[in-house]
Amino acid sequence: MKNIITPGFLKGTSRKLYAVAILAFPVLAPTLEAPKGPQPSICTRSCWGARNSSCSTMSALNRAIVHHTAGTGDYTTNYETGKAKVRGVQNYHMDSNGWCDIGYHFLVNAGGHIYEGRKNSMTGLPRGAHDGCNANSFGFTVMGYYHPPYNQSFTTASRNSLEAVIAWRMPSAWSPY
Repeated sequence: MKNIITPGFLKGTSRKLYAVAILAFPVLAPTLEAPKGPQPSICTRSCWGARNSSCSTMSALNRAIVHHTAGTGDYTTNYETGKAKVRGVQNYHMDSNGWCDIGYHFLVNAGGHIYEGRKNSMTGLPRGAHDGCNANSFGFTVMGYYHPPYNQSFTTASRNSLEAVIAWRMPSAWSPY
C-alpha cells in the first residue's frame, strides 16, 4: 500500500476498510507516474512566527497522511488570520500535548494558503506527531472541522493547495489526486 494518501482521521477497522477499498478498486488508487510538482507558495515558519523547536528526523518519506485540525475556530480563508491559527495549533501541540513542535508538516487553510508546520519540513525529513507511528510519513492538514456537528466547507482552494503541496513535497512519481 505504498504511496496511498490515507485520511488521517481513519482509525483501526475503518482504516483497514479504506485500504481494502483502495486495493479492491484500483481506479481509486493514485497514479504512480506523475512528475514531481513545482513548489507552491508557502508561508514558512518565520513568516507565521513559529517558536523554535528541535525534533528527531526520519530516513525516508513514503506516506502522506491527510488530516483536518477539528478545531472549530481554526477555519479561516484569510492569510493573516491563518498565521495566528497556525501559531495556536503549535502552542496547543507543544504546551498541551508536550510535543517537540507542531505535529503536522504542512497546514492549509480554507483560502488555500499553505503554511510550513514542523521545523525543516521544506527541505528535511522531520518526524511528525500526526499519526500512530509517524514513521516515514508527512502530515498534511486542512484547518477546520469538516464533519458533524460543524460541517465547515472544504473549499476548492484548500483542495487545490493541498494537492499542490503534496505533489511538490512527496518523492517524485507521486500523485496527490
